[in-house]
Parts: sequence; C-alpha cells; structure tokens
Amino acid sequence: MDEFIARLLDLQDCDRDIDRLKADLESIPREMKIHRSDTQGHEARFSQFTDTLDSIQQKQKKLAGDRADNIARIADYKSRLISLKSNTEYTAMLQQIANTEKMNDQIDNLIIEAMYEEDEAVQTLERATKERDRAVKRSALREESLKTKLHELEQKLAVLQKRREEIALMIDPRHLKVYEKARSAGRREIVTGIKHGSCGGCLTKVPSQKVGEIKGGKTYICPLCGSYVVWTSDSSF
Repeated sequence: MDEFIARLLDLQDCDRDIDRLKADLESIPREMKIHRSDTQGHEARFSQFTDTLDSIQQKQKKLAGDRADNIARIADYKSRLISLKSNTEYTAMLQQIANTEKMNDQIDNLIIEAMYEEDEAVQTLERATKERDRAVKRSALREESLKTKLHELEQKLAVLQKRREEIALMIDPRHLKVYEKARSAGRREIVTGIKHGSCGGCLTKVPSQKVGEIKGGKTYICPLCGSYVVWTSDSSF
C-alpha cells in the first residue's frame, strides 16, 4: 500500500472518530432539553392541581360566608316578628325564614361536597408533589451526568483534532486537497476497499486488470466517484 494511502487511512479513521464524537456532543443538548421538558411538564401538572385545590378552598370560603350571612338574616327576621302588625306580614316573614333556612340546608350539602372534593384534591396534589420531586431529582442527576460526559467528549475531541492536524501535515497537499474536497461534498469514505470487483464507494465495476493490480498493492482511483480504491482484509474479486 502506498504510504500516502496509509496516511489518508489514518486521517479517515481519525475523522470517523471525530464525526462520532461530534454526533454524541450534538445529542447531549437535545437529551438535556428532553429532561427539562419532562420536569416542566410535572411542574405544570403540579401547578394545575394547586390551582384546583385553591379553587375548591375559595368555594368553601364563599359557601361559609353565604351560610353566615343567611344565619344573620334569619336572626334579623325572627327579631322583627314581634313588631309585625298583621297575620299576612307575620306569615310572609315566617316564609322568608323558612326559605332562608332551606337555602342554608342546600349550602350545607354543598359544603360537604366541597370537603370531599378538597380531600381528593389534597391527595392528588400530594401524589403530584412526589412525582414532581422525583422528576426534578432525576433530571438534575441526569443533567449533571450529561455535563460530565459533555466535558469528557470535548476533551477527547480536542485530542483527536490535534492528532488530525498532525496527520494532515504528513500528507502531500495534492492528496490532502482531494480528500478534503470529497469530505466537503459529504463523503465520509474517500479511501475504500474493492468489494466484489467494484469500487466500495460507488459500486462501479473495476476492470479485471486493475483488480489484480489493486490486490498487488497498487492504488486505483475510481473514475466515477474519485475514491482511492485499495485492497483490504474484506476485499473480494
């Protein structure tokens, strides 16, 4: 194998490692976002259950106030009975008292219903609190782990990028230019093996005579994709 091909293979392997590291680095912020979104979802549900409980307690407070007002109203009605002059007025006032007492009976039923609603809302909120706390703790631990992983990957990437620079300096600028141009075009394998008598990059058939030369250690440049075709451990006619 030509020396420049060996260097290009080193560079290609290094670039593969760099690409994988960059992909891992790009995935970390996305994973962090997922965990934060999950935590926000638990916070939103917790807030919703808190609002529900507040609403029930406000309803209870209003019902209690209405009941107290009715009790005061009944007491006022009863105090005025002795001053009424006619049976009609007396009967009408008794009816007012009865209606107000009936209203309080209805309010008592609503208060009992609200108490059951409050108990259920409290239990729901307690469950939501536990779920939220677990989610927040889990997210914090995972984010800390991801930050550690991010730092480690950044360090590895820096080492690989330095190594790449060193390898690139040992490659003839002409070959390096071809390699870099191919990578810029989106290709990730510029040095490839021959597979079933074809270029491993684009599967174009290689002339039989060239196949023999490739197996003998020569490098073949594919006329279609420009790959450097060499004989590798898994190559075949």
